[in-house]
Amino acid sequence: MGQYTKQDEVQGLLNYINHAPTPYHSVSYLSAMLNEVGAVRLIEQEPWGDILPGILYYFVRNDSALVAFRLGDRSPAENGWRISVAHHDAPGFRIKPAGSTISGSYERLCVEPYGGLITQSWLDRPLGLAGRVYTKSSYDDGIAGINVDIQKPILTIPSLAIHFRKDKAEGQSLNPQTQLMPFFAQDFEGNKSFRSLLAETAVVDEEDILSYDLMPYEIAPACQTGLSGEFISAPRLDDYAMVYSTFRGFIEAADVSEVSSIAIAFDHEECGSQTDRGGKSDLLGSVLERISEKLDFTREDYARALANSILVSADMAHATHPAFPEATEPEHPIYLNKGPVLKESAGQSYITSPKASAYFRKICEDHNIPYQVFSKRNDLRGGSTMGPMLASRYGTLAVDMGSSLLSMHSIREMGGSLDVYYATEWFEAFNQ
Repeated sequence: MGQYTKQDEVQGLLNYINHAPTPYHSVSYLSAMLNEVGAVRLIEQEPWGDILPGILYYFVRNDSALVAFRLGDRSPAENGWRISVAHHDAPGFRIKPAGSTISGSYERLCVEPYGGLITQSWLDRPLGLAGRVYTKSSYDDGIAGINVDIQKPILTIPSLAIHFRKDKAEGQSLNPQTQLMPFFAQDFEGNKSFRSLLAETAVVDEEDILSYDLMPYEIAPACQTGLSGEFISAPRLDDYAMVYSTFRGFIEAADVSEVSSIAIAFDHEECGSQTDRGGKSDLLGSVLERISEKLDFTREDYARALANSILVSADMAHATHPAFPEATEPEHPIYLNKGPVLKESAGQSYITSPKASAYFRKICEDHNIPYQVFSKRNDLRGGSTMGPMLASRYGTLAVDMGSSLLSMHSIREMGGSLDVYYATEWFEAFNQ
């Protein structure tokens, strides 16, 4: 398979996480990965010209979603597409348009919770701030977008001392409107500094700032832990680990593959996917239609291509927590460092069908990749992914899978170092 070692893949994931605190930065990082292997960047709003077999192409939609694709030697009408999708948004907070407020001399940022975050994990941690700022510009449509990353511990959400809590045994329940505002600065005169810092970081005049999408983030870098470095402790493992492995596998298979492949990093999965850059958007359909037109496909050719395609929804899976065994199905224990996890659900919250399950398992067995199978407990509500929404829309055979982790949706999550390599190997095989 690929020429990279297990440690190479771990370090590659850590570098990606540490350099991409938001989906905007993830797009930049993935674009650089593709550029390094000679990929051609397309502009969605412009004509594409000829699409040639054997060349990697990619484009970015609205700054925070990325699609990469490659035509193989065999027509997709005959051999279908190999489609892998993941998402690079994560639960956390977003800064509201008001920016900040001052009370009791403290300037605190106005935030809105995003996704199903574990609130307690965000308390008492030094936080950075990153995202994208849109400003007035003399070019194009008069608007410029600028990625910003304040790589300093400028924010903290302090917890309430246990002495003041009425119910010390049950922990702390926090009001998201009033009690989760990060402390940013102190000024006894009541002056605010947030927008001026933002302008300084973006290197623009404060009055030229039109809007922004900003996210506090864990400033401590992702790292390996455990006696032999067997674990990963990192923010945004869900779902950066899968984004990394899908794109690494896609790139590694490009030189030897005869099939046509698409890899997508969606945004907004954690808040429902129903946006212009989410899984419920027309993003996948749009790229399939544009490529089909370049290939002079008839409507029947397009339908045949979808019927011959396989879609993989790559989203992280729950490992069994030894301190909480009652939370998971006892007949399906899931471990870190035991390979990718196939997700199955009779109720179709995961889309894996028996045929898709067999397909996943055969890739693993043909390439000596260990794997596990997840099934939720009947008496607990399980999660879901983009798999069902995409498979139902396009009618493709589909697989729900992902690497395992603990503390999902915490500010820092815990994964297995070997699993990065196993997942990348799987996606390389999938794209061949």
